Amino acid sequence: MKIINWNDTKKERKDLLFLKGIDNYFNFNEDDEELFFLYKSEKIIGYAVLIKENEVSMELRRIFVEPKLRNNACGTILLKFIINWLINNNYDSLVVKNHKKMNNFLEKQRFVKTENGYELNNLRENRKEYENMMFVSKFAIAVNIVLALLKIISGNIFQSVSLLSDGLNSLSDLITNILVIVGLKVGNNPEDSEHPFGHGKIESVFSVIIGTFIIISAFEVIQENFLKLFEKNSGILLNKWPIIITIMTIIIKIFQLIFMKQKTGKEKSALIETLLVDYKMDIVISGSVLVGLLLSLISPLFDIIVGLIIAIYIIINGYQLISENALILLDSQDKELLEEIREDILKFPEIENAHDFRMTTSGKEVYIFVDVRMNRDKTIEEAHEIVNEITKTLKYKYKNVKRILIHVEPMYSYED
Repeated sequence: MKIINWNDTKKERKDLLFLKGIDNYFNFNEDDEELFFLYKSEKIIGYAVLIKENEVSMELRRIFVEPKLRNNACGTILLKFIINWLINNNYDSLVVKNHKKMNNFLEKQRFVKTENGYELNNLRENRKEYENMMFVSKFAIAVNIVLALLKIISGNIFQSVSLLSDGLNSLSDLITNILVIVGLKVGNNPEDSEHPFGHGKIESVFSVIIGTFIIISAFEVIQENFLKLFEKNSGILLNKWPIIITIMTIIIKIFQLIFMKQKTGKEKSALIETLLVDYKMDIVISGSVLVGLLLSLISPLFDIIVGLIIAIYIIINGYQLISENALILLDSQDKELLEEIREDILKFPEIENAHDFRMTTSGKEVYIFVDVRMNRDKTIEEAHEIVNEITKTLKYKYKNVKRILIHVEPMYSYED
């Protein structure tokens, strides 16, 4: 499926006439409204019209999908595209006043019922988090370019293995931040027909690549360290400059950590928290390098030992990065979360049994699949309403749960 925002082209002018033919209620004022066309195989199958309420809010005046194509997620895809468009254009809320027969459809997307209809609020929070992540990553790239060049060049000039290893760590951080930016841009794309679970797993793919790069590079440093152990003239060139450079990098890293904390404020993004932890560990590593350089004034062997320790530490972190994200790609199950959801589902008196819980993760969003059993005398409509109520309750409680697919089975008595 393809969605296009009105841009006043010849083709779109023709599509306006087509929309009037398939929907008697179609009306669009291009001066103060936004129009979105929904296409399938280059054929227009639906549309949505937004009207501006104020500087931060828009109203969904009408959303339409051809009757024969309804109940095929077409409307959901269109609505999610609109929400993403609002976020990217710095709107904070979407209001729906004419919501006839749309209650469940809107509530599944976390719209909140009000006196006048439904509202989806705090869209700017998502945009703010995204912009903060982008700024944090771009700023970190600039800092890590300077630090990596400074440490690697100094490590080669003064033959300091520990300083060279620390430079490698800054280089891996640089690559990490570049991949974070790419991952954010790709992962921020909305769900579509080809990617029903969104694009969030791209972050895990990049994380595995980063971890592999870190491990390979660290092994090369270890190899060089062992070779230097057997070289007769492998000692560090005793000089004050490696120590001064290391102190400078520690000060820069401390400033970077303080600045990032102030920039991100109270944001609870897992990726922001991970980057802040990484900055703290960089300070610890650079501090270890400083200790190694100072001890190398007694014996050059200390510099090599510190370099080996840092390289091993980098390998451990690279392995953890790969293993954690490999589990996400392999759809590892969060047993605690699934058990909590199971208990919540069983609180509904109509549910007599819940089993076969499964989940998949895409970025920070979780998709749940479960089978439930209820009284076989329930009508399809009654079962549907119960499932809708369960879904809405769970999605409001667990903010990272994007979708819950519940398969209903009849409960038979032992006598049957």
